[in-house]
Amino acid sequence: MRTVQLATLALCLAIPATAKPLITSSEETLARICLAAEESPDRLIEACQGALLVPDLTDKQMAELQVGLGDALLWSDLDAEASEAYRVAIEFDPTDVNAWNGLGWALRSTDGDKAALEAFEQSLSIDVSVQGLGGKAASARQLGLIDGDASRELLHASLAIDPGYIWAVREIAWSHFDEAAYDEAMTGFERALAITASDTNALYGLGRSALKLGDGLRALQAFNSVIEHSPDHFLSRVYRIIALRDLDRNAQALRDAERLISDHPDKSSGYIEKGLALMALERRAEAIENYRRAEEAVGPNNAILYWHADALTYDGRMEEALAIIDRGINLDGADYSDYLLKSYIALELENYTLARQSAEASLTSGVDDPWAHYYIAIAMVHAGKASEGIERFDTAMTSGLPEDRVGAFARELIAAGKYVEAIQLRIKY
Repeated sequence: MRTVQLATLALCLAIPATAKPLITSSEETLARICLAAEESPDRLIEACQGALLVPDLTDKQMAELQVGLGDALLWSDLDAEASEAYRVAIEFDPTDVNAWNGLGWALRSTDGDKAALEAFEQSLSIDVSVQGLGGKAASARQLGLIDGDASRELLHASLAIDPGYIWAVREIAWSHFDEAAYDEAMTGFERALAITASDTNALYGLGRSALKLGDGLRALQAFNSVIEHSPDHFLSRVYRIIALRDLDRNAQALRDAERLISDHPDKSSGYIEKGLALMALERRAEAIENYRRAEEAVGPNNAILYWHADALTYDGRMEEALAIIDRGINLDGADYSDYLLKSYIALELENYTLARQSAEASLTSGVDDPWAHYYIAIAMVHAGKASEGIERFDTAMTSGLPEDRVGAFARELIAAGKYVEAIQLRIKY
């Protein structure tokens, strides 16, 4: 993702090929290499550093070469060093828009969107540019200062200047994705691919959108294309496995997961995907052992513990599952889903007080999950509060609980001796 973004940055920041040579000396070639931005990042860094050693450069020349150096450092993922190069450029020429834009992109990685937004806004106060508009749109949206519509307005403005600014096209698509507007996101990523068919970020986004829309085959094709262009694209390898599982090609997913573990033994994703593939193949004992080994390899990890506990529930080992999920909740990364799983386990253990507490805790995260209301409703019924439980069940249904839970909840009412209420529930739904 980053490589493509920065390649576009280079096209916007590089001086025109027809421009007069910046330095007329024996170092002229180094300056041209630095500013043309057509060599490898290592070569560009070397060229820019060499050109900066030329004596008697003007402030304007120093600023342009420092920007060239900053760009090369940014492409090399040396964000802190890039930030310093851009700051030096700004000291030589405070009106250099490219320096402010470059600083904004570097700061997004090192100091966050707030610092980056200040740089992009300073750039726009000097002159309008596609980079300034794009950077402001992305940073302000991430900070919650503007909504998706306002962000897209800025991005469309940048495209009015340069219709080929692929980063803005992709950012529009990602903004739709973040709003769960997956059809619009898909369309946006397709537009980006119409500009550059091999754009890995757009292919990756297309795959993610296709998965959300339930099109596992198209998602698989997209992730395959990313991996073809970038074999080490880790996230695409992970989501390729997810697409395979979505297509019920679990044996292939298992093989891919094992390769991912081999290549990245210190990352949790491969182990998690292997466990899920094994569960789909009904090889629960192997899945549980896989999660145990995963924790040994990766260390305490919330996601591994969640799926470990989940696998144990399928094996009917509820006490063990409760102990595992409690460990996961005490780690960084715990969220509403951990508390929901704990609530489910508690219901299975008929610990209705714990079940309700855990489901209530899941709701405090701000996620209004219908299953949390459902678990609370069950706990209320078994605590002798059938009327309140039925009201909470109505909330669960309104929030999107599947209709097949009506019969399941009726069984809970009958188990608690509430036959009339169960009949009324079925009549209502």
